[in-house]
Amino acid sequence: MHHSIQSRRDIVDGLHQRSRIATAEFYRLIGRPEPAVTFRMMVKPAGRDFFHVVDSRTGKVIGFRRDHNEACALARRLECLHADQLRG
Repeated sequence: MHHSIQSRRDIVDGLHQRSRIATAEFYRLIGRPEPAVTFRMMVKPAGRDFFHVVDSRTGKVIGFRRDHNEACALARRLECLHADQLRG
């Protein structure tokens, strides 16, 4: 990986970590528990060496893969696409 890409990823990871710490501190100050993070796309086994990617809000199968790692990668990709659509 190119060093400028790696340094940018390191900076973004650091900022993301600081954001999580600040959010936890905010909830601690107001005396409320942090909300649980839920994922919209979930990977569920659907037979021998077969996995469905399911939309947790509708229960519909969005995609499928024969490899668990590939199914997880598809779920992450779909999560990002959905988040991008919400942002506009």
